[in-house]
Amino acid sequence: AGSNGAADLTVTGGTAPYTYVWNTTATTQDLTGLTAGTYDVTVTDANGCTATASVTVTQPTVLSASGTATNVSCNAGNNGAVDLTVTGGTAPYTYVWNNTATTQDLTGLTASTYDVTVTDANGCT
Repeated sequence: AGSNGAADLTVTGGTAPYTYVWNTTATTQDLTGLTAGTYDVTVTDANGCTATASVTVTQPTVLSASGTATNVSCNAGNNGAVDLTVTGGTAPYTYVWNNTATTQDLTGLTASTYDVTVTDANGCT
């Protein structure tokens, strides 16, 4: 669970200056360093008039990868393959295999073990 969400509050009307009270006890206009959740704020203007707002910070689902192998058909052959399925995170994804390939799936493989690191658009691996 990351903590790099933010809430950017815009206040219009009323009479400045405004005061802010968030359900996190913060008293600033905007919030940073947020985890996923709902954040409520009460804004009070110089005349004591109040307004409330709520913002929901979401997060992507957990990044996950799994591979299905197609075994080489003959001893010392090179027709093996890996079909990689990636779920969660935030597309687009990048791939770095231990054989230096950078594609999602692999073909033309010899018998061996193949490891991959998948990185999503947010830098999650």
